[in-house]
Amino acid sequence: MKRFNIILSLGLLVLFLSSCATQKSKEDPSKVAKFYQDVTSKYNGYFNANELLLASIETLNEQHQDNYNKILSVYKYNAADNPKAVASDLDKAIKKVAVVASLHPASHWKDDCYLLMGKAQFVKKDFESAEETLEYMVDEYDPKYANKKRKKVKTKKSKKQRKKATAAKKKKKA
Repeated sequence: MKRFNIILSLGLLVLFLSSCATQKSKEDPSKVAKFYQDVTSKYNGYFNANELLLASIETLNEQHQDNYNKILSVYKYNAADNPKAVASDLDKAIKKVAVVASLHPASHWKDDCYLLMGKAQFVKKDFESAEETLEYMVDEYDPKYANKKRKKVKTKKSKKQRKKATAAKKKKKA
């Protein structure tokens, strides 16, 4: 019994000390939080929105009748006569990926959500919104500029660390 109490208290002490952090910002989630956000983003909102988009495209493809007296379109869903028939499903898909992008900011699926949102707006023939969404995605997630953003964040952190170090040195001298 005594040995069990010692093991239990040591286990609780280890859990307590491992959960303590000197300073944690919301912008830098842990690996567990990133994993959770990735899994819930992919398999909840993104997956369901993608299924809605694919079903809508399939419905539009079935509605389209080829007219061989005119030039045939490459994508049947783009030449469909009535895209409003699937507008409600596309609105649901847009809403789902918008929720995923806002609720899971540290997810690796955020850029895919914006791409899917732009596709859904394009299929819905809401071209202005689709253009804005896709331009935002390109501006925000372009690999050329992502490295520059990371470098800026690192330099800001190092400046903060330098300020803390100089403040600590001043306290030691005083």
